Amino acid sequence: MSSSFLYPRDRYLPSDRRGALQHNSGPLDSRLGLTDESESREVGSCYTKPYLNSLADTATKRTRTSYMAEVEPTTPPTAERKTKAPASRRERCRINQARYRQRQRKYAEGLDTTINTLREEVQALEMQRQNVLRSAPTNDSVWVVATEYFRLFRHGFMAPMMVPETSSSSTGSSSSNKKRSASASLKQSNAQLDFLTATMVSDVTDCTVTGPDALLEHWRLFSLSFDDVHLQLKRMEQLDEESLLAFTTTSVTITESTLHHVFPHLGTERLSSIAAKLLNQRLVLRGSSRFDWDDTCGRVMRLESKVDLLSPMLQLLGNLEDVATAFENARVTPDGKFVVVEVN
Repeated sequence: MSSSFLYPRDRYLPSDRRGALQHNSGPLDSRLGLTDESESREVGSCYTKPYLNSLADTATKRTRTSYMAEVEPTTPPTAERKTKAPASRRERCRINQARYRQRQRKYAEGLDTTINTLREEVQALEMQRQNVLRSAPTNDSVWVVATEYFRLFRHGFMAPMMVPETSSSSTGSSSSNKKRSASASLKQSNAQLDFLTATMVSDVTDCTVTGPDALLEHWRLFSLSFDDVHLQLKRMEQLDEESLLAFTTTSVTITESTLHHVFPHLGTERLSSIAAKLLNQRLVLRGSSRFDWDDTCGRVMRLESKVDLLSPMLQLLGNLEDVATAFENARVTPDGKFVVVEVN
């Protein structure tokens, strides 16, 4: 092969290549302080391996150090926060519960105060209403009086209620003093009796008894003798300028108390069958009430009431003989009038 300056003949010879390598590695050996080739190779191999191992050891040590720091912390601050958190949460819950109970207690106390105030106001208004009835003009028409009468007695007799008694000396006092005096001094009042007194003459009669108190006593006996009294006004008719006739139905229930007070003689063994037919039966009594008006004073001077107790008793017992036996010693008449029993 011909040679030239572009392609030398011994260009690819191993010796030349080795020489070239040695020539190229000369500066590195001189920098490392080496003189021959064997020492250069030996140092090169010792130099590179410890360098790589030292990097791996360093990384391993760093990883192990961080891992040990995570696994075995000396005193982590988060642990203290975790132990303090439940205690503070329980304290907040306790405070919130105490506040809630306090609000509920105040709310209940406010309700009690409001209820007591409303009760006192209701009693005061009831007393004012009764005062209005007492001082009402006596020239009302008989229609108005009759309508109000059936409204008040639609459930029979009503027990008196306690209402606060006011005096003229308390007009200048404060509202708190008025409430205190009203709750301290109470009096018995009956709206039904007040109405009878305000709309009827003092000697009003039902052709049997006289006076508003006697009329109310009749209603009291009737309501005590029968259970679940319900009076219903059906219609009213004008008889003349001074008289009014009202038609009614009265529903009552016969109880053991009725048999004991009204038909006491039916408790004997011989008449027990009649009592068994009457017990717990509902009677519908048709009746009427006549109002006679006095134009001179504008009040009712006579109130005569009748009920048909005979017809429903005949319907229950089935024959006139048992009906006659039931009313023979009864304390009520077939037209609903109570018989006053004199006690010796």
